[in-house]
This record gives sequence, C-alpha cells and structure tokens, in this order.
Amino acid sequence: MSEKLRAVFHACVPRRIASAIRNLRQTLHLYKDSILQAYRYNRNYSRVASTELTQLETRIMFLSHQIEKGLSHSDFRYGFGRKVFLELPAMLKSLELADSNYEENTVFQESMSALHEYMERHIRAGKDISWQKSLFTNEQWNHIKSADPSRGGSIVIRRSTKANNSLLPYAQLNEHRHSVREFSDEPVDVNLIEQATDMAMRTPSVCNRQPTRVHLILNPEIITKALAIQGGVGGYAAPPALILITSDLRSFITSYERNEGFTDGGLFGMSLLLSLESLGLASCPLNTMFTAKADKDTRKLLNLPDNEVPVMYIEVGNFLEETRTCASVRYTGNQITTVIK
Repeated sequence: MSEKLRAVFHACVPRRIASAIRNLRQTLHLYKDSILQAYRYNRNYSRVASTELTQLETRIMFLSHQIEKGLSHSDFRYGFGRKVFLELPAMLKSLELADSNYEENTVFQESMSALHEYMERHIRAGKDISWQKSLFTNEQWNHIKSADPSRGGSIVIRRSTKANNSLLPYAQLNEHRHSVREFSDEPVDVNLIEQATDMAMRTPSVCNRQPTRVHLILNPEIITKALAIQGGVGGYAAPPALILITSDLRSFITSYERNEGFTDGGLFGMSLLLSLESLGLASCPLNTMFTAKADKDTRKLLNLPDNEVPVMYIEVGNFLEETRTCASVRYTGNQITTVIK
C-alpha cells in the first residue's frame, strides 16, 4: 500500500476497525509464513537413509556423540551402544561414497576417534567386541585402530583447573568450557547463579526488548520430573540446580518476529553458560525441542504461562574433582564461512 493510500485509509476507516484489519493481516502472514517455513524444513532436514553430504555428516555426528556420551559416563557400561552400531557403519560407508576426501573429513575423524576409544577400553578390559568389529569393513576397522585419539572420544575435566576462571581472558575461558553431565553432591551456591544471570543481562536482544525469562529450579523432585519429560539425560543423577530459559511472546510486535525469541534466548543462554563457567560452576545446556505433550506436561509441572515458550534448559552444579566429558571436536571457522564479495 502506497503512503497516499495508507493516509486515505487511516482518514476514512475508524481506528478500531483499522486495528482489527491490521491484526487480521498479521495473523494471515503468521500462518502463511509458518507453513512455508515448515515446507522448507521438510525439504532439507536429515532423514534416515539420507545421501547428501551434510545430511550424512549430521546423522554421523549425532551417532558418534552418543558414543562419546557413553565414554564420558562415570558408570561406564561395557558393550553399550548397540543401536548406534547397527546404524553407524552403513552411514560411514555412505559418507565415503559422498566425499572423495572423507579421510580428512572432520566428522569422519571424530567418529573414528570415538570408536577408537571405545575399542581400546574394551580391549584393555578383556571384553569381546567381535560383534561390533563384524559390522565394519576391514578398511573402516583399520581407520578405527589407527585413529588420532585427540579428534574425538572423551576428555578429563578437573576441578582444580577451574579455580582461576574469573581471571581468564575470554578466548581462553571459551576454549576451556565444556558441558559436563555429572556434578558433585555439594549444594550449589544460588548467589553465584544469580550473579551469573546478572552478568548475562548484557546479552543483546531485538530493540533491547529483553524477552528472556529465567526459571531457577532447586526442588530435586521437580528437577527429576522435568528432566524425565525432557528425555535427554537418562542414566545421570539429577543436577543440584536446573535453569529453564524461556522467551516472553508479549515482547514481540509482528508475525515476522515469531522466531526471534529463540534467537534472543539462545544468545542469552550462551552468555549465561560462559558466566557460570567464569564463576567456577559446571553446566550443561539441554534442548527443549518438545512434542505437544511434552510441552503441555512441562508447562503444568513448572506452572509456565501461555505467553512464554521454552528455549533451553541448563543443568548447573559444582565440578567433581575429576570427570569425563565429550571431546566434541568443532569445525574450523573457515569450514562454515562463506565470503560474499
């Protein structure tokens, strides 16, 4: 609509009716754009039996990370990962066909390293892994045996190395932060969590509207129930504290901002993770990619208002004297950067 027509419209149409028309227009845009977004996602997400390279890498990374999590568990269970082993070898073979330089592929190397640690631990303990070996080609098994251990698997985190975190420059603090899923039994200092939250308030948000809300859960029973609904940390003890980051939908103005809460909430979540790390607290972010039922159950459990949408959980506690966590090797910046000139 041109500026002239817009002026005529506002002059001739009562304000109440004009507002209703604008709101209806936004509602129609919301449904249309959401459907188009769903179509794009459906065209591109990584399905089972995908053959496109990035989709293959995604599924292999997901499966390899499950191996890494098992390797980092203090209650190590020999022979774990049966479902992973039934799928991963075929996916690796597809990757080899899709990438002629697969031996230099970051995801391939991470997978080989995680499998190498799995193999080494079982062999040292005298465990039979002939079934696992039978699933791989001879070439794949040779890659596993000769893999660089630093490219994946698990690493050790020591509490003693966190004592001076508040004095570290940003680059070093960021480099040394890892997610841990096991915490000491000592109570977490709530004052430190509140301090970290204050520090994270410097996170930018759209037009400084600050839509992020923080729900700090300290009740062990509620934490256990919430994580049971979330479903991603089975086999681990409940953390001393659990943070739910949400976004208040009332902070947004148009239908085009329907996803902005996840952007602003994600930014806040990373700021909070680094703030917790700087204060010497251990943490692990968890997704809130809920089904409709999980969303309903979580809202009921935590008494979340309808105007807030979950963005992520963060487990918080004190570091153990020594624990393992996933190596989670990252791509380099160059690998993910496209320069537009």
